[in-house]
Amino acid sequence: MKKRILISLLTVFLSAAIYAQPSPEKKAQKLTDKITEALSLNETDSKAVYNIQLERFKEAQAINKKYGNESEEKNEKLKMLGNQTYNKMKDYLGKERMKQWAEYRKNNRK
Repeated sequence: MKKRILISLLTVFLSAAIYAQPSPEKKAQKLTDKITEALSLNETDSKAVYNIQLERFKEAQAINKKYGNESEEKNEKLKMLGNQTYNKMKDYLGKERMKQWAEYRKNNRK
């Protein structure tokens, strides 16, 4: 009887942990908020950055799901995605603001 209760509780906690992962929308919004604050973006720029980041996080989620434990191939795909995202951000925000964002991240690491 005690084993069943323990297993049931363990299952509930593990299920909650799996579903507690932030959604791509939440991740994109959190990062966009930081970028918006750091660069003092207007609403239009902030929405564009959100869309770029949302696309990135959705694609990363798909890559992680598809490649699972195949870390070498998965890491290669994620790196390519990171490069694509950086280029989209640079194309939209420009080199100077991307430098400002890099400096902000460097100075605000935890």
